[in-house]
Amino acid sequence: MSVLSKTWFHLTASFPILNYDICKFKSRESFFKYVECTTSRFCHQNLTAHRLTLYVTIRNPAELDIVNRCLGLLLVIGVKELSMSMSAMPKYRLPNTLLSVSVLKSLSIYNCELPSSLMHDGVVKFKSLISLQLQNVRIDEEVIKYITTGCPLLQWFEMRCCYGFKRFCVYQHQNLQRVGLVGTSVEIIDIEAPNLYNFYLAAKNAGRRPPKLNLASCKKLTSVTYEGYPSPNSNGFLSNFPFVENLNLFTSCEGNNLKLSSHSLRTLELFTDFDLEKIELSTPNLDLFIYCNDDYGWVGVRQLPHLKACMGCYPDGSIDTAWFQKLRLFLDKKMVSKLPICIFARIRSS
Repeated sequence: MSVLSKTWFHLTASFPILNYDICKFKSRESFFKYVECTTSRFCHQNLTAHRLTLYVTIRNPAELDIVNRCLGLLLVIGVKELSMSMSAMPKYRLPNTLLSVSVLKSLSIYNCELPSSLMHDGVVKFKSLISLQLQNVRIDEEVIKYITTGCPLLQWFEMRCCYGFKRFCVYQHQNLQRVGLVGTSVEIIDIEAPNLYNFYLAAKNAGRRPPKLNLASCKKLTSVTYEGYPSPNSNGFLSNFPFVENLNLFTSCEGNNLKLSSHSLRTLELFTDFDLEKIELSTPNLDLFIYCNDDYGWVGVRQLPHLKACMGCYPDGSIDTAWFQKLRLFLDKKMVSKLPICIFARIRSS
């Protein structure tokens, strides 16, 4: 084993997947020593890292120097997939060399500041970037423009709990396929992307005014998730998604009725506190309708393979004669009456 271990040690240093996660080490000293050692050996061989994961907390300037030095060396030789989560006071600012990593295909940034040159010059050279995920990152409208125009191959753009912007605008992006905005205070969303097929939006605070949406030009947009904002009571809500086939709607009862009208809609998952008699659907091509006002409804009818076309109800546990009367009134509207009905309720012991 001692003979083999020498060979393994050198092979480890050349392995193109570098995982620097401080939670997996017994001490901080051993973690930073490992980062320095493996980075030095890896860069000595002048290899391109396929994947670099760096999850660390910074407590003193010496640790920060190690991170800056090692990250700088790895970015110079090239990284294809980079995922970073930094906990430091003040927030860690990513080096400007990051913007010149032309081979980068996937970038995930958590709790960091974007490079200063991006904030001022707007120069982005991510010609190969396909996936971009930002979380707890300050970003403004101009930087969003720089990123989307400077990343022509970008397919997935997600921002979680990011701040500093009120408008999210993307124009004439030919490759963008998925966009997610979660925990943001965005007021205007305007997207022109002919290949966009998935869009999900979740409010930062429940009860906020819904943003203005303009996605009608996205003809391939068939899957939409809309969560946290007041209910879209107007019939014009789905006009923003004229080709939607799958809609996940998380909303609260803040109006008299919930009205949805769509000829393209085939799957509707509705998580709400609206009673059935306050829901009006005009969806003649609907195949699967899940209605839930109980948390355990996340189980989902779609996980039951033999129920491909049905109406699934997840009531809040208070099933009685009055509830069934509401169900009948809902079905009398003849909007989903063609679907077989499955009722999933908790069994509570007395």
